[in-house]
Amino acid sequence: MPLKGLRGKKALVTGAASGIGASVVQRLAKEGVQVIATDIHQTGDVFVADLTDADEVERLSAKAGTPDFLVNVAGGPVAPSKKETLPALPKQSLKLEDVDEEQWARVIAANLTSAFLVCREFAPRMKARKSGRIINFASIAARRGSDKVGVHYAAAKGGIIGLTKTLALELGPFGITVNAIAPGFIQTPRIAEADWGQVNQQFINALPLKRAGKPEDIAGVVAMLCSDAGAYVSGTTIDVNGGWYFGP
Repeated sequence: MPLKGLRGKKALVTGAASGIGASVVQRLAKEGVQVIATDIHQTGDVFVADLTDADEVERLSAKAGTPDFLVNVAGGPVAPSKKETLPALPKQSLKLEDVDEEQWARVIAANLTSAFLVCREFAPRMKARKSGRIINFASIAARRGSDKVGVHYAAAKGGIIGLTKTLALELGPFGITVNAIAPGFIQTPRIAEADWGQVNQQFINALPLKRAGKPEDIAGVVAMLCSDAGAYVSGTTIDVNGGWYFGP
């Protein structure tokens, strides 16, 4: 049964070229949402933009107009660039001393600054209309730390949670909900290429649900938050991780 409140609406989805972002685009489109997809990586109908650049975010806004739903998926433990738009994930754990200042700054920018710039660009339009849904992407790395993807990524995703809570307070009076999703181990093609699934098979067997997550698992939660069913949810971070982390 289709979710109510989605058909005929418009969404902007960042990080939409692959993995979770591509799955979010597919799910929202299936629900009758007009989706504008953006990514630094060119594929299909994706509008190419470097979301760490305020000028490019402004250029994106000229195309996207005023979306009903803003879904900030863009980010990851490695920062893309225009020369390397879909970099490989690290095969080994990153320790504190492995992260230099440039890596720190680039990963913070790709995950946190990008979400800030996109929200700053589109929130005023939603405020003027007095409605909207914003969904940011955190990570289980921000919930419990991570000895796999590095301090820079965990810190950036922790910042997403703070950004989300603050925007929920600020934008709530304008009828705008702001939430975050913190995925756990999601088996995307890029993770499969990094061989994380094989390395972590024992971990997967220890999960209460006994399986890795799928991008569609995350996309379903995005659709719910955008729908009428999510109308009274704001300021929260929803953990989608198969029971790996329950929260306090």
